[in-house]
Amino acid sequence: MTQPSSRYVYIFPLTFAFIWGLTFVWSKGILEVYTPITMIFVRMALGSLFLYVFSKLAKKLQPIQRKDWGLMLLTAFFEPFLYFIGESYGLLHASATFAGVIIALIPLIAPLALWVVYGIRTNLSVILGLVVSFGGILYMLLGRNFELTVDIKGVLFLSMAVLSAVCYLLCIQKMAQKYNNFTIVTYQTVLGAIMFLPLFLGLEWQEFRSIPFDWSIYKDLTMLAIFGSGVAFICFVESIRKIGAVRTQLFSNAIPIVTAIAAYFLLGEIFTSQKIVGICVVILGLFISQVKWRKGS
Repeated sequence: MTQPSSRYVYIFPLTFAFIWGLTFVWSKGILEVYTPITMIFVRMALGSLFLYVFSKLAKKLQPIQRKDWGLMLLTAFFEPFLYFIGESYGLLHASATFAGVIIALIPLIAPLALWVVYGIRTNLSVILGLVVSFGGILYMLLGRNFELTVDIKGVLFLSMAVLSAVCYLLCIQKMAQKYNNFTIVTYQTVLGAIMFLPLFLGLEWQEFRSIPFDWSIYKDLTMLAIFGSGVAFICFVESIRKIGAVRTQLFSNAIPIVTAIAAYFLLGEIFTSQKIVGICVVILGLFISQVKWRKGS
């Protein structure tokens, strides 16, 4: 990890958190027309095309060494393959806001996984920030009687996405030491599209052909491909380089804030005072961890 020299390094984690918060809203609209596998495959295919062409033109694409192909395949298997299956099917059984909240479990699990696998420790300020932020997320999630009122299928699929994302982080921790952001993200997206192709052709091709073309849907798919699968992942990997994996994952707590606000304006989901309080607590947690760190604690 390189020590940040200015506040501008936070552009990267804030950017991926903002984009991934919006992806839940874009996906929710697409899933009203297409099934999850179709949505993911088209997203991966468009994303692969964009990333490959851009990386080639920018001369950023590095060759993957033969000994690293196993890890690269494993990286793509965890994310996008398993992660997007969990996220997309989870969205069929849960609101966009709830999905964003469950995904915010990742920064709580990630530090433990990084410590167990790589021996990477974190300090008390980051742990405190994680706990405070998750308290705000949980407050947003619970009803007035402090009971969870969600479909268990949604919880299970989204939990699979969380675990996949943590495993992906462990793979990226090693890949980022040898390859640049564009190489990692381009290859994981191309491999992800290849992994989804058999499922798409075998399960959903006929249904896909029968659905009339809708520009508004493809606009959202293009946004998912370019920003969700391209720009956000590049910023995510760069954030790991700049501020470390644990602090990068902490910014995932901002995802449900973006999702809740966007879902209110774009999907008409209810935005209560309880959500506002939860958002403020999440921001407080982010502030605690980052301010204490800059003071050298």
